[in-house]
Amino acid sequence: MSQLALGERPLDELVDAVTERTDEDPESVRRWLDPFTDGGTVTPAAVEATVTDVSQIIATAETRADLATRARESASDAVADAPDLDVVDVRDREFDERLADLREEVQALGAALGAATDDLDSPVRVYRAAVELHDITTDAQNVVRTAHDLETELEAFEAWLDSADRRHDGLAADVDAAAESAESVAETVASLREATDPDRARRFDAAVQTRVLDVVVDDLRAEAADLRAWAERDGADFPTDVDARIDEVETEVAASAEALADGPSLDGEFGDRLDELDAALSDVEPPVAWGLVDETVAEARASASADEPATGPAASDDTGPSESGRAVDRNGAR
Repeated sequence: MSQLALGERPLDELVDAVTERTDEDPESVRRWLDPFTDGGTVTPAAVEATVTDVSQIIATAETRADLATRARESASDAVADAPDLDVVDVRDREFDERLADLREEVQALGAALGAATDDLDSPVRVYRAAVELHDITTDAQNVVRTAHDLETELEAFEAWLDSADRRHDGLAADVDAAAESAESVAETVASLREATDPDRARRFDAAVQTRVLDVVVDDLRAEAADLRAWAERDGADFPTDVDARIDEVETEVAASAEALADGPSLDGEFGDRLDELDAALSDVEPPVAWGLVDETVAEARASASADEPATGPAASDDTGPSESGRAVDRNGAR
């Protein structure tokens, strides 16, 4: 870190200098500079102490990332003993990608710290450094949380790899979640059919959810097939009712979609967005990359609602399993 070239300066003096050169509010500037002050004076020692504090948080982020890396290595050993199935491979690849992103974020923290504390040779530069150090602290704390979550999920993934019961219980829980979502959509559709003037935004959202549930059903079938093959390889029992329960979800979703289709057509922006969503989801095949699907669905919802705002309460986002937990399940974290 370069030295505070200004030496010790009264806080009031720096606040005045910064506000003269920027459009910032004086009280806001004062708050940002507070960590750099000691007894109403901005001092090199206070700046150095702040940088040290930020460095320690970054070090914690690095440690958490190292622990996540070790958990990844341990899970990789378990993957090596698992059969070559999509249900394993998709989880394995997602963890690789997430860990790579995490390591990149940690590396960026160190570079940002160096840039933030370089050339503290003007009041504005000192102020900008204070703001940047705060942002770096926030980013580092987020990395710590992300790394901790990743480590926990990797440990759960390893346990999932090592236990047929965990795998089967997880699949059953996902089918339960899909069934609950299908039931919720059916209730929404029934309410819409009873309405004299059904809200277009709610109809659009229900239509989106039926489409996403179709993808969920396909994904559940593919996962069930892989887990059944795995169980047969290991001589383990596989739940006998899974396929029938998935069929029930599919039937209920199809009924909801048919009921929506029997109502007034969704034209305009809502209709266009549904057409675009249909085109995007038609290319989705199991094992589903739920992060991309969620982004596609979120974009369709946001774009449609921006052009045709709802006139009544829209269906809750948490009634459909689009953002449904399939991504969580695929990581083996329960």
